[in-house]
Amino acid sequence: MRLDVYLLEQHYVKSRSQATDFIKRGLVSINGEVVLKPGYKIKEDDLIKIEEEKHFVSRAGEKLFYALIDFKISLLDKVIIDVGSSTGGFTDCSIQEGAKLVYAYDVGTNQMDFLLRNHPKIRLFEQTNFLDVEVVDADVCLIDVSFTSILPIIKHLQGFKGEMICLIKPQFEAGHNKFKGVIKDKKDIEHILKNVLQEIRSYGFHLVGLKKAHLKGKKGNQEFVLYMNSIKTNDLNIKDVVGEVIC
Repeated sequence: MRLDVYLLEQHYVKSRSQATDFIKRGLVSINGEVVLKPGYKIKEDDLIKIEEEKHFVSRAGEKLFYALIDFKISLLDKVIIDVGSSTGGFTDCSIQEGAKLVYAYDVGTNQMDFLLRNHPKIRLFEQTNFLDVEVVDADVCLIDVSFTSILPIIKHLQGFKGEMICLIKPQFEAGHNKFKGVIKDKKDIEHILKNVLQEIRSYGFHLVGLKKAHLKGKKGNQEFVLYMNSIKTNDLNIKDVVGEVIC
């Protein structure tokens, strides 16, 4: 039986569309693992659980939450660097997912949500350009910046030994004023992604996974989530993975 049909028949939800919504938002797990496909075929002895809805201080928290599911990444007891913390979506998600400590950096002022500003597990550095600070020891670095490229930040992280998750926003990687509004041409997106990934690889990082972000940017641009590390793995074939995410 399909998972969405099961949820409806067992009265977990009021409609099949609600079942689909719950599943795609990562609220349904089978045997302890989150499943994001409404058509997933369940077995008679599967243990199915519906979690309470996740709430984050911004949409960025949802983007990270789904990325953690997609790449099967745990933040439990890990030290996190959050570059471009802004309102605190990534930071909030990290804390809710069990992070030990978050170092949050942003060039802005008074952007972090009030509920997070004095949290004992958060070290907040506002009015701070990450390129001007020494990189602290951490397990995971998260990057979500706007109106600037991620490449100088990743270059600054050369030598970092942990995992990295970053949002690639093609409109900000294409060069100043090259695109205005939503980038619709897949060839443009393909060209931008390939250039960004090749540059990142030249910094010594290994590309582990690339996915479409589950939520688009506020203006409708498709964003992409990149997972990488400094450990030699089966590096992605850039041409193949870019072709998969833009199809």
